[in-house]
Amino acid sequence: MSHHKNSADPPRRQNGPPASAAHASVSLCAPEPDVSCFGCCPPIRPPHYDPLDYSGFLKREFAENRRRFLQSGAHSRPIVGFSCWALGFLDHRGERIGCLLHPAQNQGEDLRHLVGYDAKCRRESCRPARVFAQLSSAAQAFWLEPASGLSSFYFSSRRANPLFHILGWGAKVLDQLHLEALSNGWTATELLSRQPFVTARQWQPQAHRWLFGLALEREQRRQSSPQSLQKLCENLLQEALAMAEVMDAAAGASVLVFSHQLPMPEDLKDFIRLGLGRRKITLERARQIERQLHRLLAEMMD
Repeated sequence: MSHHKNSADPPRRQNGPPASAAHASVSLCAPEPDVSCFGCCPPIRPPHYDPLDYSGFLKREFAENRRRFLQSGAHSRPIVGFSCWALGFLDHRGERIGCLLHPAQNQGEDLRHLVGYDAKCRRESCRPARVFAQLSSAAQAFWLEPASGLSSFYFSSRRANPLFHILGWGAKVLDQLHLEALSNGWTATELLSRQPFVTARQWQPQAHRWLFGLALEREQRRQSSPQSLQKLCENLLQEALAMAEVMDAAAGASVLVFSHQLPMPEDLKDFIRLGLGRRKITLERARQIERQLHRLLAEMMD
């Protein structure tokens, strides 16, 4: 028996309400009424998968999946290979793409167990989407600007959608930048032209967000910008790398621990592990690096 209750377009996903609706309806998966992200789907994907590489094939597949779903309803059928029969167009225009079995498409009833990956489908969420959810509604609207005008295919592509890189900086840095833009009356595009590190590929957000967050926080407290933020952090990073080398040479028989297990904030641990390349370190040396960078930053900004 068919579980499908719709005869026309399935109801809109979380993004269905207009822009004036409650903030809770906005997510990176469905930021606007006619845009959705299906980057996490299907649940099993080839390494380095990008939907833009297969757009022609996928458009035909999504149209066919929608046609079959509307015609025959939902039936239990495990996924075979890299395609999911429940991933398709959510509207007749072929603009929104997503899971036809999602509860938002079926009056709250979750039918994703029919593909055999219901638990994985429910928990699937990328880091950028989790960061986006931590932002205020005003900051969300601000940071969506660089991706404005992208179709669902381009919005779902990690290489085409700049938000996948931008959101890697984390809520703390993005909130600080948003406040800077508000105080200066800048759009997101104007901010990015003034703070090019946000999209520069030489900077890895997860590795360097602690460093830039530290500099931004001090800069905003002083309400001054004595030098380029990017140049400032370049100097700080070089000092930190040199400092870590000296500490390694003097380490002796010190007991090292994995840096991701340090009792420190996540962004600082990521900086030590990824930014400084120290997979293992002592807590004492990690604390020393933190203190000395605070001191160096104060000296550079005086």
